[in-house]
Formats: sequence, structure tokens, C-alpha cells
Amino acid sequence: FPVTITAIRVDQKYKNVFTRLVSKHGLKLKAAVAVQRKILELSFIIFKNQSNYIANFDIQGIETNTPSFSLTES
Repeated sequence: FPVTITAIRVDQKYKNVFTRLVSKHGLKLKAAVAVQRKILELSFIIFKNQSNYIANFDIQGIETNTPSFSLTES
């Protein structure tokens, strides 16, 4: 649980999730457990894939920055 509180304080992504859930439900403990689950899921995926954690990873940035190609010659 201390890891979750630190993540909420330090990481803007988790802070946004926490504040959104607190404003929606009004329960801080429920929101903290939801953030804790997100951290647990992320750590499991990192462990399973044997990959490194990238703090500012943005999936939309990867999709828009991928080079496009066409099957026809120009």
C-alpha cells in the first residue's frame, strides 16, 4: 500500500486516475485499491514479457509515429 500512495503522489498518470475515481465514488480507499491494481497489472506484464519499464510510454505516440507505406509503387 505505501507504493500505491507514493505512485499517486509522484506519478501524474496515477494521480489523475485517483482523483477521477475519488470524484466519481467519493471513497479514497477504493480509488487507491484501483491504482494498486493498475500497478500490479503493469508489473505482471513487465515480468511476463521480460521488458523494461518506460515511464513516459505513450501508445498513441507510437501509432502516429510509425512510418506509413503503400503497397503500390510511386
